[in-house]
Amino acid sequence: MISAEEYLYYTDRALDGMVRIVTELGDERARRRPLPGGNSPFALLTHCLGVVEYWAGTLVAGRPSQRDRDAEFTAEGRVGDLVARVAQVRARFAEDVRAAQPHEALRGTPPAGFQGPDRVATQGAALQHVFEELAQHHGQVEILRDCIAPARGDETARLRAGHGVKWGATAPDTIGAWVADMDLGVSPAIRDRLLEVVHREDFGYPFWRGEDPVVEAFEDWMRQRHGWAPLPGRTRIFTDLLQILQVMVEHTTAPGDGVAVHVPAYPPFLASIARAGRRIVPLPMLDDGTRWTFDTAGLERRLAGCRLLVLVNPHNPTGRVFDRAELEALATVAERLDLVVLADEVHADLTYRPHRHTPFASLDPGVAARTVTMTSATKAFNLAALRLAVAHVGPQRVRAVLDAQPLDLYGTPSILGRVATVAAWRESEDWLARTRALLHANRDAVAARLPHHPPEATYLSWIRWGGTDPAGHLERAAKVRLSAGAEFSEGTAVDTGDFVRLNFATGPDVLADMLGRLTGAR
Repeated sequence: MISAEEYLYYTDRALDGMVRIVTELGDERARRRPLPGGNSPFALLTHCLGVVEYWAGTLVAGRPSQRDRDAEFTAEGRVGDLVARVAQVRARFAEDVRAAQPHEALRGTPPAGFQGPDRVATQGAALQHVFEELAQHHGQVEILRDCIAPARGDETARLRAGHGVKWGATAPDTIGAWVADMDLGVSPAIRDRLLEVVHREDFGYPFWRGEDPVVEAFEDWMRQRHGWAPLPGRTRIFTDLLQILQVMVEHTTAPGDGVAVHVPAYPPFLASIARAGRRIVPLPMLDDGTRWTFDTAGLERRLAGCRLLVLVNPHNPTGRVFDRAELEALATVAERLDLVVLADEVHADLTYRPHRHTPFASLDPGVAARTVTMTSATKAFNLAALRLAVAHVGPQRVRAVLDAQPLDLYGTPSILGRVATVAAWRESEDWLARTRALLHANRDAVAARLPHHPPEATYLSWIRWGGTDPAGHLERAAKVRLSAGAEFSEGTAVDTGDFVRLNFATGPDVLADMLGRLTGAR
């Protein structure tokens, strides 16, 4: 027979291992149940405490207890509270083990419903059962941990193995930092909801009882997150922002009309406007020495002949969050020229303190009546491949045109896109907070190594590098693929050829490697 201290050494190892795992996972992931019908790490550790308290505390030490075994397997709560309870239970357990009489009879009879061994008659046998349970569930918690947060090893290998263009279209020896999506995965809630659909094999034609859940989630998110109350009956669902832009260009302008947009601009927006036969009217972003801004003087003259203003706020690629004065200047000229304003606010949830995003439609009811606000969970929650975007259509004439279109002209997002978007806006706020903290740290790391105006929002740095093709040079010399600045002003007189855009939404190891390569190529 081993000594009490030797016994406690092994039980402590099991408890320590489970505590370490739930602590590393955190509140949200420790409650996840990655296997259909299975348990969570939080619930299994809770069950282990129930085992210790009953089999050692009641049957060995003789303390009365009230145990609800079934409830242990559905337990949820804060990891910090559970860890504190482990410490309390462990202290009493150590006292009980040291005071136990291994060959003496139990101080009670296990109820028939408890799924313990049927040959436990002595205190020593009960303690053996406690060790059996702790060791068994420690192994199960390790398996659950590996399902929930698999060890990724070489992070770039995981990224290159997928279907994403940022890494898939990048050479094997090169870091992808060009396309604007994140390397950071998705929230546990999004993953859980998607897996539920997969496990149900729920891939029939979409059907929603009652109101569209995406519309309700969008409206609630805007109210709670940004203080803007979208008007009912104005929201339409599309597949992505570029589709919304194309639809609005077609229904608010005619060939030859001007479409105003801040430049540098997202290259597919510029290409889409040009392909539609409309004139790109650039509003150049200006470096005032402290930040990127634009000239609000003479806007009415410069935008004469425009029918649509595309307002990207927060701005891609500079990362500016336009202040209220800048937005009101645009609102004034939009009213005077009777412009429809297409407000792309997809990066709003990635605004860094102390900056605050102001929805353009929230300025006043008159502004809201001429604004189409488009957004998506794709940027902040990393869902680009699931293809769902939202447009809140303020202008009555635009709503009328859309409602008169054939029902299936624009298609509809999939069940997966809808489920993921609702999970993002309903269940993933904690994940977003952690992701924003990481992005903030990454932003500061980039600014410390590569001088530029750090973005006030987004995970994109707009950097004047110099030269005629800095992105091409850095891909060859540093093996880092960035977005070429020239693409962000194509079709305009604005020159951004000596800039690059860097995506810093990646893990710390990849970012450190990236910055080391880039600074070495200066």
